[in-house]
Amino acid sequence: MEEGQTVEIQETREPLREQGSIRALLELLEQQGMEQEKGDVLRMADYIDSMEMQLGTVLKELGEVKKQLGVMQESKVKLFAVNTIQRAEHQVQTLRSQVGEFKTKFVGRAEQAVMDFKEKGKDALACAVKGMHLTQGLQKIQSSLHTVMLSMDQKIDRLGSMAEELHVAKGHLNNAFWEMNGKNTAKITERNPEQGIIFQTQKVLFQSMRSIHKLEQKTCLLYTSDAADE
Repeated sequence: MEEGQTVEIQETREPLREQGSIRALLELLEQQGMEQEKGDVLRMADYIDSMEMQLGTVLKELGEVKKQLGVMQESKVKLFAVNTIQRAEHQVQTLRSQVGEFKTKFVGRAEQAVMDFKEKGKDALACAVKGMHLTQGLQKIQSSLHTVMLSMDQKIDRLGSMAEELHVAKGHLNNAFWEMNGKNTAKITERNPEQGIIFQTQKVLFQSMRSIHKLEQKTCLLYTSDAADE
């Protein structure tokens, strides 16, 4: 997906644990008395669903603030804010695609696990389920989440810096106008950082950053747990 394109948010279908391949594996694990392995599969399936849902929520929030910006009067501030939101959307959509690829691999490993059991027995099933943890994939997702979180933090700072610069520049222009007309200049007032479209854009970016940070923490715990089991 290219930056600037409209993000279409597709609602997640049935929970991953209810989908055919995963349900078949869960039933097989229960039949074999492999409760720990069943719990691991459920934990990973729920993690993937949670990631998709929360990233979808972030995209929706970014899309809503972009719509609000769209009806405002054209200005440099508006253009900068819209471009900032579009870049954030692109990053989150890329993250969501990465989770989608992880999900596809997870489902494929589930199908392979059932086949391994039929061909080689219970030990092969246990080995296949362990491989479903996809530790390397979790590590990549964690790294991507951290990168996006830092990027959003930088975007919030840049928006504030730009707003301050424009506020001061506007004050200087006003004073220049008064001087040209022989009138006294005014002291440039401090900008209220909690008003205007810049603040609204910063606010939604902060909410997104907080959501991304929580997902990173969840991924880190899952990755650390799985790495310790290997």
